[in-house]
Amino acid sequence: MSNITPLRADGATPAPEVPGFEDMPAVMSPKTLAGFLETTAATLQRWRAENTGPAYITIPDGRMIRYTRADVIAWLTSARVEPRGKAS
Repeated sequence: MSNITPLRADGATPAPEVPGFEDMPAVMSPKTLAGFLETTAATLQRWRAENTGPAYITIPDGRMIRYTRADVIAWLTSARVEPRGKAS
């Protein structure tokens, strides 16, 4: 087995494995991702239209959408909000 780290289609290095996401498939359909995010496939479709959700892959015919675990983790990480301490 090789120690070479594969690159994503956009040339970026994949996000490191993050604890808690081991059960998430490496590549998933909108329906599968919706289950993990506890939302709906329609919400994911809206996010794609609004360009606000995680990055996705369009399979060549343009009708099949897939998400990668690395892109979903990157998106969730970028959406993280740090809580502020209580105001005195």
